[in-house]
Amino acid sequence: MTGNDPSVSPLDSAALGASLSGLVAPCGDGRRPAEPPPATGTRVGVTLSGGGFRATFAGVGVIRYLADAGLLGDLRFASSVSGGSVANGMLAIRWPELRERGFTGAAVDELVLAPLADRVTAASLKSKLIRNVWRAVGRRTRTDVLAWAFDDWFFQGRELADLDDGCRWIINAANLSTGVRFAFERDVVGDYVVGLAPTEGTGIRVARAVAASAAVPGAFAVMKLDDVEFPCGGRGAPHLLDGGAYDNTGLEAIDSDRYRDVFTVALNAGGVFVTGGYGKVPLVRDLARANSLLYRQSTTLRTRWMIDRFQAWERTPAGASPPPRARGGVLFGLASTIEPGGRATPEFTAFTQRFPEHRSHPRGGDDERDLAFVPTVFDRLDPGLVAALVYRGWWLTGATIAQYHPTRAPAADQLTPPEV
Repeated sequence: MTGNDPSVSPLDSAALGASLSGLVAPCGDGRRPAEPPPATGTRVGVTLSGGGFRATFAGVGVIRYLADAGLLGDLRFASSVSGGSVANGMLAIRWPELRERGFTGAAVDELVLAPLADRVTAASLKSKLIRNVWRAVGRRTRTDVLAWAFDDWFFQGRELADLDDGCRWIINAANLSTGVRFAFERDVVGDYVVGLAPTEGTGIRVARAVAASAAVPGAFAVMKLDDVEFPCGGRGAPHLLDGGAYDNTGLEAIDSDRYRDVFTVALNAGGVFVTGGYGKVPLVRDLARANSLLYRQSTTLRTRWMIDRFQAWERTPAGASPPPRARGGVLFGLASTIEPGGRATPEFTAFTQRFPEHRSHPRGGDDERDLAFVPTVFDRLDPGLVAALVYRGWWLTGATIAQYHPTRAPAADQLTPPEV
């Protein structure tokens, strides 16, 4: 069995032999995504995790802070998964208008936040899908209906090939055929096993990419991308589901050394693992818990690896060159607690004194729920909850940059936060 035999699945069991070579073999094609243009300052990258609309609006908060800090215009890489891809897709289609408006916070509020919030606070996307389940006829699946709904609500029929080339938009799904991350970008789609195919002439819409990225296993069907010709397509047409099944952080797209000069802002708004009791029905309970453990382990390992690179950057003495593995950036989750104590920078102190931390939202009465535990759903959201999630993403971005990269943080009195 070899990886060069297109008749052999790259995921055939390793139990057939002692060697793992050839199981997941690179295609070897030479096509690569187009490089974005140079930035005015340091190139910025953002990664937005999955987590339903919780991740969508926290991700908008991250984008809003980058605009307020004057960093959004230097954004050159935007990688996302699932709920984060909804925010990324809206940012992508609005990019030319944002540029015309000077990448201001007010422009983000009007062009990115408002269209998302107006829809999500007025109606339930889940109910919309249920009412239109009849559209899943013939070859159309529930995931195709999700793509239709995203287009109807958010993306206005825009195609990947028509996106602005000022930034690399990377919307990630998981390819069940190859077992690796599958990327939708402006100019190419594919993964390193089937290779990359040009988007020109394919008609692939942003909504279709976001739907594949957000297609939670069980709730949605596999999206089979059999209408695109890939260089190594003999290894099987891509069968795509929620990108969180492979990498819910979105980090893999820009974690190699070729991006070491990219200042990376990473949001993890995924589910939080809770210790203790975990259910009563043995089979369902144990399978669900095992899946949670796998997700937690893969996310934790990737996060630790990136944080280690961030810390190598921070430990570099002033005036010295950072080591090759070092990387500038910040990474945080909705449940993150930022307590630098006596090591707080003046910028962090000024930021936190001016802008209080809000990490919970009322569920009714006096019951407060930590925003990290907002369910991973595509239901209708309360306007106050949307505002709290946006503020939380904004606050975490500002607090971490003020503490760990204070030279990139504007004076606190120059910032105008989103409304809570």
